[in-house]
Amino acid sequence: MMKTFPLRPAAHHGITAHEIRSPLAETTYGLRAENACLLVLRSGRGRVLSGERDMGLEAPRFVWLAPGRDGTLKLSPGSRGELVLLTKGALARVLPGSAFGDELSQVLSADLSVPLGDERERVVRRLAELREELAESAPGVEIMAGHMLSMLLVQLWRGVKEGRARPDVATGGLVQGFVQLAGLHLREHWEVGDYARALGVSRDRLAGAVRRATGRSPQTWLHEALHREAAELLTNSGLQVAQVGFRLGFSDPAYFNRFFKRMEGVPPSRFRRRMAKRSAPATSYAAWP
Repeated sequence: MMKTFPLRPAAHHGITAHEIRSPLAETTYGLRAENACLLVLRSGRGRVLSGERDMGLEAPRFVWLAPGRDGTLKLSPGSRGELVLLTKGALARVLPGSAFGDELSQVLSADLSVPLGDERERVVRRLAELREELAESAPGVEIMAGHMLSMLLVQLWRGVKEGRARPDVATGGLVQGFVQLAGLHLREHWEVGDYARALGVSRDRLAGAVRRATGRSPQTWLHEALHREAAELLTNSGLQVAQVGFRLGFSDPAYFNRFFKRMEGVPPSRFRRRMAKRSAPATSYAAWP
C-alpha cells in the first residue's frame, strides 16, 4: 500500500525542513517547480519522478534537485533521512556574494546525486540542527539557518569536485547525463574524453549519441554553450571583457578573444558595443508614438 504525505515541515523565510520517517509502506512526497530540494537519504531507496526525469536513489546519498519542474519523491518502506525545500529567493540569499558563489550557483543549476561516505553523520546532524532551528524560530533564525544551509551546500560542492557526483545514465539517458555534466564542468573546459570517462562510456559512443540528439558533435555543442554564456555576460553584466573570459575559464584574454570571434564573427568588445547600441532608447522624434 502506498501512502502520500503532504509536507508539514519547520519553515521560515522560504526554507522548509522535514524529517523523513517512512512507515512500513511506500511513501510519496510532492515536489513543486518553484522550489529547489536538498535531500539526504540516510537509509532506504527512492526515485525522483518529474516529466522525463527519473532518478534512482539508494542510501546513503546526498541529492540536489534544481528548481523548475513539479514532481514526486517516492521512498521505499522504512526509509529515513532529511528533506529541505528552498525557494529561489532563499537560495539566492544563502549563496556567497563572490566568485565562489557564482561557481556554486553554476553547480546547483543541475540535478546532483552524490554518495555519502565518512561525512554522512555530520551532514545528517547538520540537517537535523537546521530543522530544529527553523522549528524554534528564535531571534536571528534567518541568519543562523542561512549559515547552516551554506555549509551544507559547500559540502555538496565538495562531493561534486571530488568527482562523486554522476548523472544516472541508465535511467536519465546518455545525452541528458552529458548535458548535466556540462552544466557542472563547462567553465573548467573539460575535454570530450573527460565527459565520456565520467559517464562510463567510450568517446565514440558519446559522440554518436550527442550527434543523433542534437545534430552536433560534443565539442561543437560545448563550444556553442560556452559562446552563449559569453554573449550573456557581455550583454547583461558590467564585467570587463577580460573578466568575462576569466569567469568562463579562459586564463588568456587573447585566447578568449579569438574563441569569441571565431564563434560570433566579431571580437567581444565590438559585440558588446553592438548590443549596447541595440538596447539604447531611441531619441529621434520620429520614434515617438
